[in-house]
Amino acid sequence: MRRAAPYFLFAVILGIAGLVWYSYQQQLAVQKRNTAAPPQPLSSTLNSKAEGFVYRTSDGSRTVAELRAKNYREVKDPGFMELDQMELRLFHPDGKSFDLVKAAKGNFYPTESRLSSESEVEVQMAVAPEAEPTGRILAIKAQGASLEIKTGKMVSQGRVEFNFQQEGGTGTGHATGAEYDPQSHELHLMHASFLKWQPKDLKAKPIEVESEEVRYKELESKVYFSPWSKMRKEDFSLDAANSEVNLEKGVIRHVLAIDAKGLDRAPRRQVDYAAKTLNVDFNPRGQVEKVIAEDDAKLNTTGDNGKTRASARRMDLFFIPGEKESLLDKALANGKASIESIPAVKSGVPMAETKLLRSESIEMKMRKNGQDMETVQVHAPGTLDFLPNRPTQRKRHLEGERMTIQYAANNQIESFRSVNVATRTDPEANAKKGSQPMLTWSKDLEARFDPKTGEMQRLEQWNDFRYQEGEQRAKANRAVQESAANRITLTQNARVWDPTGSTDANEIVLDQKTSQFVATGNVRSTREAEKNAKTGKSDEVTQATADRMETRESNSKIRYEGNAVMWQGENRLRAPRIDIDRKAGQLRGFGGITHQMVDDKSAQARKTGAILTNVNATEMFYSDKDRMVEYRTNVILSRPGLEVQSNQLRAYLDEDDSERFNEQPSGGIEKAFASGAVRIVETGTQRVRKGSGETGEFYTADSKLVLEGGKPEMVDLVKGVEQRRTTGKQLTWFANNDKIIVDGQEQKPALSTLQRKR
Repeated sequence: MRRAAPYFLFAVILGIAGLVWYSYQQQLAVQKRNTAAPPQPLSSTLNSKAEGFVYRTSDGSRTVAELRAKNYREVKDPGFMELDQMELRLFHPDGKSFDLVKAAKGNFYPTESRLSSESEVEVQMAVAPEAEPTGRILAIKAQGASLEIKTGKMVSQGRVEFNFQQEGGTGTGHATGAEYDPQSHELHLMHASFLKWQPKDLKAKPIEVESEEVRYKELESKVYFSPWSKMRKEDFSLDAANSEVNLEKGVIRHVLAIDAKGLDRAPRRQVDYAAKTLNVDFNPRGQVEKVIAEDDAKLNTTGDNGKTRASARRMDLFFIPGEKESLLDKALANGKASIESIPAVKSGVPMAETKLLRSESIEMKMRKNGQDMETVQVHAPGTLDFLPNRPTQRKRHLEGERMTIQYAANNQIESFRSVNVATRTDPEANAKKGSQPMLTWSKDLEARFDPKTGEMQRLEQWNDFRYQEGEQRAKANRAVQESAANRITLTQNARVWDPTGSTDANEIVLDQKTSQFVATGNVRSTREAEKNAKTGKSDEVTQATADRMETRESNSKIRYEGNAVMWQGENRLRAPRIDIDRKAGQLRGFGGITHQMVDDKSAQARKTGAILTNVNATEMFYSDKDRMVEYRTNVILSRPGLEVQSNQLRAYLDEDDSERFNEQPSGGIEKAFASGAVRIVETGTQRVRKGSGETGEFYTADSKLVLEGGKPEMVDLVKGVEQRRTTGKQLTWFANNDKIIVDGQEQKPALSTLQRKR
């Protein structure tokens, strides 16, 4: 019927024209005045035109679509209608709400049930006459579009703008070219796409997303971006290749991004991260809650106190909401994980070492500010490197299990704890040539650092501690290393050794710079024997015990204190204090010494067997160069059948085959010179001979004794009864043959008294 209306109107007009022609003659003047002008003829391209147009499609009794226009023109070929001020209503299944499409001009293709428009097309979703809009997408504006009436699917190649509203907020967007299918509720933005979400919470900042192509699946609340995407939210940004966004009540709750890089800025802090696959969860306010970075994951945090760089196969980052943005709370790194802490350069503050931690599993806990670390825990065996930033620093490498690192407030390491540890400390960059690295091992380790500078102050290792630096080695149950003092204190079964010897004690304090040490408590020292260059034989081992032992000047000087005893074979020295100077080839004893020597090389010893000599004195000095031992104050020398007392005694030892300092006077006494109140007692089987003088000499080869000075005197006693008393300026006697020389004359004493039997 709508198509017949124009033809019926045309026939009426022709009938009126015929009636006017019939009465032309009678009423010509009247006709001229009253007859209306004929209508304009239709264009040859049109079939019809009219005002008011309505087109409906139905599904049974339900109206599916209704098309209206103010004016229309029906074009013959290719057969479509030109519409002015058109409106299309696409009814929802409830029959009440509908989607409304408006355009100033449009073309309607009846056979295809399709509309198209070159003008701006506006689409309003879920219009309800008596209710607020309930759809997610509220409106779409497109510069030119094509729309299928039956399905409501719209396609535009021009600029498209849209907005939507959900419970959690509102959004807008635009693109070049778009498709929208109301049945599947999918919006496809083809080129140069831009989206902006504004959460309902006014404190939350809007989120903007750019991409080349966007697919918004409304029913799934998902948005897909390809082949690249950029997300921005105030100080947060995320760049990626393909990405997927999950919405919940109008708020972004999850982002899956491929080849992604994220950046989160805050005052005095910046966090950036990257991975081949990045999953980001947001809270209802649009703040980041959690980030899962997989495949080549990286995390960098930069703040006032330096930079931290982390990497792993997978990294889980946990955030807590802040006043404006979320703050990093915890990070889990798994699979070839590493964390590098680089201190900031600050004026007037020495730069600490860079710390590099590696393991298969590392957990980081941040402080409340989100920029500084609080603790780091290593859940698998790992390594920790201290990399120098100054020439005076030493490179340190540590391997261990169950590591725990505690940080101070300024992002500096405060303490470190680990088990089953091995460490390596390289020499300083400016160390002398040939310096060796220090190696340690222990079952437990704890380190303390200066919270202001990050420099290590104290390193404690216990349970089977072992140490090696060059040829020097050590072990103990516990060891404490103090960096400032450059020393290691070993306690409980402590031992230090090198190829030349070893020292055991309750405690040993080792100077790392000089390799000197102080040992205290049950000290036991062993000096290994060296081979004689001439004979190829080794001397006996030299051993010592004391309450305290100290080495100085690269171990060339040694001091034993407190009940010191030193021996080599049967040669033995006891003294409260013994000092050894290896370079000078000297030995000193102080505080009351007891010296025992064994003569097994002299002619007398070869005849009678080894001869034991004991010397007691207040002090003792031995020079290996002269093979001389000097005893001072209250000197008592005793040998089989002979005792010499004096204030001072110098004994010269037999030459031996050694070409080095043995640290222990050895060999028999060749000759001895006594001075100061000399007293000599010779004891035979039948007789005792006592001599006195200011000085005395003793020669072991022929058992010769010489007294002179201070009225020398010699008394012979037989069974305790004086038999003869001899005096003179010089008295000489030979113990082997009982020969006496007085003042150079044999048996001519200046005064001799013979006691006869009564």
